[in-house]
Amino acid sequence: MIFHVLSIPVYPTRKEITVCAFTQKVYKFCTEMTRRGHTVYHYGHPDSKVECTEHINVISRSTYNNEYGDQKWQDFLPQYTDNQTHKEFNANAATEALKRRHNKNDFVLAFWGFGHVAACEKLRDHMMIVEPSIGYDSFFAHYRIFESYAHLHRMLGGAQQDQPSSFDHVIPPGFNLNDFEFSEKKDNYFLFLGRIVDSKGVHIADRLSRVLRCPIKFVGPHTLKTSLPKNNPYAEYIHTVSTNERKDLLKNAKALLLPSLYMEPCGWSMIEAWLSGTPVLSTDWGAPSEYNLHRKTGFRCRSLNEFFHAANLINTISPSYCRRYAESNFEIGHIMHQYENYFNFLITQNNPDCWEDTFDKCSFTVKPFLV
Repeated sequence: MIFHVLSIPVYPTRKEITVCAFTQKVYKFCTEMTRRGHTVYHYGHPDSKVECTEHINVISRSTYNNEYGDQKWQDFLPQYTDNQTHKEFNANAATEALKRRHNKNDFVLAFWGFGHVAACEKLRDHMMIVEPSIGYDSFFAHYRIFESYAHLHRMLGGAQQDQPSSFDHVIPPGFNLNDFEFSEKKDNYFLFLGRIVDSKGVHIADRLSRVLRCPIKFVGPHTLKTSLPKNNPYAEYIHTVSTNERKDLLKNAKALLLPSLYMEPCGWSMIEAWLSGTPVLSTDWGAPSEYNLHRKTGFRCRSLNEFFHAANLINTISPSYCRRYAESNFEIGHIMHQYENYFNFLITQNNPDCWEDTFDKCSFTVKPFLV
């Protein structure tokens, strides 16, 4: 298959840029699909370092630096799309993609959603446009993949589309098992890992730590706007960390706190915790209500009181079960196979003469969720 992967204009595509899940989606997809023998064109920043068939520079360093200056990726850069960096990216990406088009079954993957619309408008009559991992609050393409069924239902309901299309699909994020280290033994601290903002439920995590007098590590970009009072005597406030530091923090925590106050499209840190054998205390809406198995991989809570009781039961959750569950459902090879099935389905549907071969082209023998 032929993939034209539009990267995230805000960041170079590199493994260490963990603060942006969308950049990680691009990095993993390009790497894995190239290794699986597909043709992968990556369009992005000249400082990108990603495995692919060909990398194409579509942003100049001067344009990028004029927009983002000396800001570091660890600080979580502004994500607005109406700027010169995005305009230059989209114009150049469309031009370069047309030069490399093979046939009508080429796929253009808009990992940045509406941030890629300008490029996709120029390519839609020549290739298939896919939003391959919708974890944001909008969509524009005819072919759509969501990170969870919870998010698919929320988005289609918000758009008043009460008759879903067969092209609306769900594929969760995939993870390389070697990027995480399992540990049965845990240290005495909670971990909050993500954006340090009110909507992520930082106040719930803070209050839980204070009530239980338990150490907590708030890890993420501390440059964002929040009303969190950073005076918790049990807290450690750590700015965005490297992949190795992240691995250690996840494997040693006695629980990951994911008390998001909005409906999480997925919650990557939740899956990363399970791969490390660490249970998760989450709220009970959005993707956690779908992926966090209550009393098996952690607890889903609706009040501070429920978080308090769940924290006192955290030792009843088996670290080895968490790891097996994550391996069974989120391993990168398994996830890439689901992507291949979906893209083969699209190719078949766009070739009417081959409709009778749909079930030969698309293998639906995927591993069931471990329960």
